[in-house]
Amino acid sequence: MPKEVAKAIPLLENALKIEPNYAGAHAFMSWCLHARFARGGLRQEDRIAAIHHARAAIAQGNDDATVLALAAFVIALDEHDTTTALKLFDRALEFSNSNVFALSCSATTLAWMGKTELAIERAQRALRLSPFDSLNWMSNHALAIAYFHTQRYGDAADAARSAIDTNPSFSITRAVMTAALMRLGRVEEATAAAQTVLEF
Repeated sequence: MPKEVAKAIPLLENALKIEPNYAGAHAFMSWCLHARFARGGLRQEDRIAAIHHARAAIAQGNDDATVLALAAFVIALDEHDTTTALKLFDRALEFSNSNVFALSCSATTLAWMGKTELAIERAQRALRLSPFDSLNWMSNHALAIAYFHTQRYGDAADAARSAIDTNPSFSITRAVMTAALMRLGRVEEATAAAQTVLEF
């Protein structure tokens, strides 16, 4: 979220001053700038900078699964180059098929693309491999989207609740839960959930 990103960006800038070719710093900088773009005002300079750092991360760290996964996520969501992103996710998982960044980031991207079976498989694998990981909200978010696409609205609502438990301030998951509850005919719960979307 933008508040946390504001703490991380100066540290990453310092790291890149010391080592301009540090792929990991570029990758995390791209992720932070993506978050600031998406959740902090949709400023085009943040989107462009996020893509720049994602591309720099790939150029310097094309054998690092975490670097590839973070860069792919930004390239998919901010550059809208899903072809490149999916290839990068696959390469990341070739290097490390248990990398939680690669599994959860690719699951989210695949879910938004409507590639539900693969999204579910990767999200569930991430949750099995690292059940207490702080990134589990992302895997559950991916499951909520994928289950909604496949009309498994009860499962979508449950996955969304799990995501909210670990990342309460992420309003998009709350919107998915609201939609799932509406599809289930649970109007009062959906109305309450919709209010939290507006709050967050």
